[in-house]
Amino acid sequence: MTSAREARSRERPGLARKILAGVGALLAGNLAASLTAMVSSMVLARAIGVADYGRYSLVFLYASLFQGLASFGLDDVLTRELSRSRQPAERLLGNAILLRLGFSAVAVVACVAVAAWGEPDRELAWGLVFAVSPLLLSALYVPLWSVLAARMEFPLREAIVVASRVAEVALVVVFALAGARFLALVAVTAAAQTVPLLLTLWLVHGRARPGVRYDSQTVRALLAQSAPLGFASVVALVYSRVDGVLLGRLVGYEAVGLYSAAYKFLNLALALPYVVNAAVFPLLARVEEDPVTAQRVFQRTVDYLVVVALPLAVGATFLAPSVVELVYGAGFTPAAEPLRVLLWAAGVLFVGRTCRQLLVAAGLQGTHLALLVGGAVTNVALNLWWIPRWGMVGAAWATLCAEATVLAAGYTVVRNRLGMRLHLGFALRAGVSALAMGAASTATAALGPWAAVSLGGSVYLLSTALLGLWPHHARALLRQAWLRAGAS
Repeated sequence: MTSAREARSRERPGLARKILAGVGALLAGNLAASLTAMVSSMVLARAIGVADYGRYSLVFLYASLFQGLASFGLDDVLTRELSRSRQPAERLLGNAILLRLGFSAVAVVACVAVAAWGEPDRELAWGLVFAVSPLLLSALYVPLWSVLAARMEFPLREAIVVASRVAEVALVVVFALAGARFLALVAVTAAAQTVPLLLTLWLVHGRARPGVRYDSQTVRALLAQSAPLGFASVVALVYSRVDGVLLGRLVGYEAVGLYSAAYKFLNLALALPYVVNAAVFPLLARVEEDPVTAQRVFQRTVDYLVVVALPLAVGATFLAPSVVELVYGAGFTPAAEPLRVLLWAAGVLFVGRTCRQLLVAAGLQGTHLALLVGGAVTNVALNLWWIPRWGMVGAAWATLCAEATVLAAGYTVVRNRLGMRLHLGFALRAGVSALAMGAASTATAALGPWAAVSLGGSVYLLSTALLGLWPHHARALLRQAWLRAGAS
C-alpha cells in the first residue's frame, strides 16, 4: 500500500507538469492564432478596402455556419474515448474519420445548395463554394489531433495549428500585396488548408494508424455520444455568427467589413477565458465529489476574469477609434462604435462562458444546449429588430443583450441546480477601480487617448492593489518593494 502511494506521489509532479505545459501551449496557441488572424485581416483590409473585405469575411462567416455540422461533436467524444482506451484506438479513429467525412460531405453539399439557390451575388456564391471545400480536408486531419489531445501532447498540436495559420497568413498577404482580389484571395485561403493536413500526417505519423474499416457498433456508439454536442456546436456557431450574416443581408458588404474588423478584437480577448476555463475544468468537474473546491475555483475564476475584463472595456471606450485606425487604417474608423459595445460584451462573455462550462462539468449538457438555443433565438430576434434601425451598432448591442440574457439564465441554473453562488464583493471593488480608471482617463483626455488610458490604467492597477484584489503573494511582493523604496 505504501509503495503504491509513493508511486502515485512520484507520478503527480510529472502529471502536473504535463497539465501546465498543456495549458501554456493552449494559451500560446490561441494567442498566436488570434494574432496571426489579426495580421491577416489588417493586411487584407488595407489592400482590398472595406467592401471587398466585407465580402471576404462574409463567405467565411457563411462557411463557418456549416462547420458545426461537419464536426458534429465527434472531436471531443473521440478525445475522451481515446483517453479511456476501452477499445482499439485504430478502430475508433478510423470510424471517426469515416463519420466526419460523411458529415463534411453533407455540410459541403448543403452549403453549395445555399450558394446556388440562395445567393444572388454569383462571385460571392463561388467564394462560398471555395471557402467550404476545406471541410473535407479537415475530416482527414482533425481526428488525428484528438490522438495528440488524448496523449496530452498539446504543444505539438498547437504547433501544427500555429504553423498552419502562419503559412496561411503568409500566402494571403503575398497574394493581397500582389494585387489579388476577393475571389482569388478566398481560393488562396482555402488552398492553404492543405498545410495542416500535410503537417499533421508528417508529425503524427507513428503515433496513430487509423483502421479505416466501417464498424456499425462503433459508429452507433460515437453517434449516440456526439449528437448532443453536435447540436450544441451547430447552435453555438449560429449564435456567434448570425449577426455578420444578417448584416450582409440587411445592410451590405461594407457594414460586414467594418463589423468584422471590430469583432477581431473580441475574438482576441476571448482567448483568455477559453484557456482559463480549459485549465479549471477538471476541478469544476468534481462539483459532486468536492463541492467546496469547485465553489472556490468557480468564484476565483470569475473574480479574476472580471478584473481583466473591466479595464479592457473602459480602455476601449476611450481608445477604440485610435486602435481601429492604427490596425486597419482611416477607412475603418466607423468600426470603433461597435467595438466599444463588443468589448463590454466581452466582460459578460467572460463570466457567462464560465457558468456554462460549470454546467457542462456537472453533466448538465442538456441545460447547456437549452441556454445556447435561447441565446441564439434572442440574438436573431434582436438582430432582426435592431440592424435595420442602427446597423452594425445594433448588431453589437444585440450581442451584448443576448449574452447578458444567457448569463442571467445560466447563473440562475448554477445557483438553483448546483447550489453555487457568486459573492460580488470582489467584483464590486473591481468596478470601483474601473470607475477610478474611467474618471482618470476622462480628466486627462486633453493629453490624447493613449496618454489618458495609460494614466487611467495606472490608476486601475493602484486601486486594485489598495482594495486587496491582487493575489496574496503579489501583494507581499509589492509591500516588500514599497518598504525597500522607503528605506532607500
